[in-house]
Amino acid sequence: MGEWHVEAGQGRAARAVVTAVAVAAGVGLAAAGFAGRPAALADVTWYGIGALWAVWLPVAVGVLLTWLLGSRTGQIDLDLRVRDAMEGHPVRLELGLLLAMLLGYAVGTAGLYTLIRQVSEELPSAVALPVTRLVFFFVLPVLFVDQGGFSTSGHGTRMPALSLAVREPWRWLGLITVAAVGAPLLLDLETADVPTPTGAVLVVLAVLVGVSAIEEIFFRGMVQTRLELLAGRTAAVVVTALLYALAQAVSGHFNTFATISAYGAVEQVAVAVVTYGVQGLLLGYVWIRYRNMWINTLVHGVPLILATLPTVAGQSGLS
Repeated sequence: MGEWHVEAGQGRAARAVVTAVAVAAGVGLAAAGFAGRPAALADVTWYGIGALWAVWLPVAVGVLLTWLLGSRTGQIDLDLRVRDAMEGHPVRLELGLLLAMLLGYAVGTAGLYTLIRQVSEELPSAVALPVTRLVFFFVLPVLFVDQGGFSTSGHGTRMPALSLAVREPWRWLGLITVAAVGAPLLLDLETADVPTPTGAVLVVLAVLVGVSAIEEIFFRGMVQTRLELLAGRTAAVVVTALLYALAQAVSGHFNTFATISAYGAVEQVAVAVVTYGVQGLLLGYVWIRYRNMWINTLVHGVPLILATLPTVAGQSGLS
């Protein structure tokens, strides 16, 4: 079943070091992708904002806060509850299905994008993403992996209740991490960039429900949890972050609203790794500490909301 619990000799500092090493590995991997362009990392942006302020510093602070605030005693009990909730699941089969759906997302997005472009040049091609995200990251996983609390093998799962009905106060300490990752972007947001209340509500709902919740349920709630059972938590966090970055590279390629600024496919993947991949490390770490899907959705969604508000306001005249 792989390593599940952190050994007694491993302290919180060790886990923080592992996370830092994973971040450094991601940056190194991406740097290798910038063939012959060593200065390009300094120019990386995320939704038009410098990655240092929008991603790297908030993630570093978020990891530190999550490490400092996590309850060690509560963590052990929480790990036991997760293991019990997943008892009896055909984990390898379920993980294989989830990875197939991830591949389906990439192929389906490309296919639907091409079809839309052939049907009409005026129809927004970015409409392909919400459709394929909903189908491959939510509808199909729910149908074939987690059927309303039961796996396809007939085994029940208490994971939805565990991650959504959060009653322990310490599992809400992640709200401090939410504030930490959102503050730098909030400070950079000017009054003129903010849409009307109606426009802001629409952006919040679209991001939290249509993007963050769906992706967090799929990547952290489903994929990472099963990877933890097979390979241990550290490998699960890193591998899931890389898978998440690859999915975002696909999204950035086909999304005219939020493209990834890069030259060629290799550099596009590299940019996704040092931005979304690094964010994925924080999201994975927050998940193993709190198992609170509300917190994960907010850590994922709040920076995205603040980064997209100016663009939405500018394009729609909602400011």
